[in-house]
Amino acid sequence: RDRTRPRDFSHGVTSGFATAGGSLALGAVLPAAWAYHGAKENGAWGFVKGFGLGLLHGCSMATAGTAAGVVQVGRGIKNTAHAMASRREEKVWDPELGDWVDIDLCALAADMDSDSARDDDAACSGWGASASTAAAVADRAYYDLLGVSPSASSGEIKRAYYQEARRCHPDKNPEDETATARFQQLAKAYQVLSDPDLRKRYDAKGAAGLEDELPRIDPAVFFGLLFGSERFLDYTGELHIAMLSDHVAAASDVAAPPGPRGSFREGVSEPEPKAMARRQQRREVRCAVFLRDKLDRLVSQRDHAGFVQEMHSEAEGLASARFGPELLIELGEMYKIRADIYLANARAGRCSLMKRAAAAKRSKHSARTCMSLSRGVAESLVSVQRISSAMRREERREATGERTYGDELNGRVEGAVEEALPRFLRAAWAAVARDLDQTLTSVGRKLLQDKSVPWQVRYRRAQALRLLGDIFCEAGSRALAAGGRGSGLGGLSSEAARSTIFDAALGCAAASRGDRRAASSAA
Repeated sequence: RDRTRPRDFSHGVTSGFATAGGSLALGAVLPAAWAYHGAKENGAWGFVKGFGLGLLHGCSMATAGTAAGVVQVGRGIKNTAHAMASRREEKVWDPELGDWVDIDLCALAADMDSDSARDDDAACSGWGASASTAAAVADRAYYDLLGVSPSASSGEIKRAYYQEARRCHPDKNPEDETATARFQQLAKAYQVLSDPDLRKRYDAKGAAGLEDELPRIDPAVFFGLLFGSERFLDYTGELHIAMLSDHVAAASDVAAPPGPRGSFREGVSEPEPKAMARRQQRREVRCAVFLRDKLDRLVSQRDHAGFVQEMHSEAEGLASARFGPELLIELGEMYKIRADIYLANARAGRCSLMKRAAAAKRSKHSARTCMSLSRGVAESLVSVQRISSAMRREERREATGERTYGDELNGRVEGAVEEALPRFLRAAWAAVARDLDQTLTSVGRKLLQDKSVPWQVRYRRAQALRLLGDIFCEAGSRALAAGGRGSGLGGLSSEAARSTIFDAALGCAAASRGDRRAASSAA
């Protein structure tokens, strides 16, 4: 395993220049920094001494970094031939191993399941004895509703909830009041049993011990309702912005003193980058497996008419979600890009004009999402600065007696916040689009370069994925033209942005109480 190994010449040049550039920049800063420190400690003599020592260490660091950069470029040149052969064999570069590997989607899914099982064991050991024995449970109703035993692990509870929730989801049973009521009960049971502290209280006192419990805002639910991605979960997986928020909240819970909210959450016991990488890997595998099964009707069963009808119907339903048209178009574009790259490579070769054109579309799409995110972040920072300036200005006026602190201050600050809401929402959407761009690239590789099936199956998967992308883009564009719920994101008004965020927060609170009907209306 060599994580520093460059995969090819271009990677070697990039990493080499980064290494050399970083060392040169640090080497240039060291003399000034050491001279400033020396002057502060010993005056003029300290300045001269510090500058000399900084210059010596800076030159040494710059020389070593430049040499390391040259070595990286050389290693990249050496590995280029192997990289070309590996790409022809449809292998994928693994940065963790520093080598080219074959993708086996079935093996990845099995590894994901075993990895989840290990996390389940860790979760059980972290929760203590309250969930370890059935004898200590005062009320089994929530466990029976999910069909699990009181000693079930967190992973078993989560899988049972998703299995049961899919069967009676209100979107699949729009006219069935019984299914809607059961869905609400399932949501409430999962909300309790998925939280270690609430589960302990429920095991000890039953449902009566939870009557005064305040609802918890789940980041995954909030962002799912905010962007309508809850209904797209099988296609997008858990959004990175939701994973990051959940991870930060979990870390703060663990770092806080013991209390009613101190709890174990998945990944907190590991270093954050490693835990986030594991969750992202699981997300990509789940999405790839879902797409594999979804496309199987066309790939294996050859039911073209049935597949097209099914996907048109599903796309129409997804387009009605909040930001559904935008999500459909984003998914459709990425599906088409990944399929076009694979088909061009299979039909004309890696160095063909067809392949280069498909790769250029991929680069253009990636650059567009990156620029949108950068612009959104910059606009958000400007808005934060304006809000902060408005607060300081009004506080200074109030301190000097020019006005009385009250409604006028609140009105000015609220006005600045109202003006900033559309920018915050656009920045969040740009982060989602960038996340989908990167995630679906990996999902497409896992689906289309799966060596557990023959190349003929992979080729038909690419054709089916291309067709799915066309259907999604068509449905999303049609919904936008008709004035769908997500239309007009670029010209979003302050009132619409406030309403969108408020509805998502309200739906999240309703979901935490088990009132799924209100949450569904918010989505």
